[in-house]
Amino acid sequence: MIRPFLKVASMTPERLALKRATDAMISGVGGQVKAAGFTRVGQSTLSTYASPNHREAFVPIDIVADLEPLARDREGFPHVTQALCAVMGGVFVPLPEAPASVADMLTMMGRLSKEASDVTQTICGALADGRVDRVEKTNIRREVRQLLEIAVALDAIVANVSTEGYR
Repeated sequence: MIRPFLKVASMTPERLALKRATDAMISGVGGQVKAAGFTRVGQSTLSTYASPNHREAFVPIDIVADLEPLARDREGFPHVTQALCAVMGGVFVPLPEAPASVADMLTMMGRLSKEASDVTQTICGALADGRVDRVEKTNIRREVRQLLEIAVALDAIVANVSTEGYR
């Protein structure tokens, strides 16, 4: 039986970002040999998953679940999760390990208010000349991401604040 020719998709920038994130995750664990000890595949398979020369092979989600937590201390964590969120048009915002008191809520509200002000200031500064350049766009997006992180942290605090003794 002759198999029909299967065209392998070219390596898009998004897929290349997934490969780079996979490599960063594996490096964060201590390299391919060490990472292989924590998951169901060996060193050569991990190498394949990280290599842009293997366009058809990407790291399975269970291996990401095994390895990514082990790379927690490496910059860019969680590497693959963040890259996948970006490919999907989103952003990963981790839930903080937040204390949960009324005082914490008030503190976080202050931080949220300050960060919202920073976003407004950055946007107004960028629009002062009637256009937004690449650097200004990067700065605005950074400020907005920081605002989102604080909003998520506030939500985590509110979710965990005790309601005992209150109606």
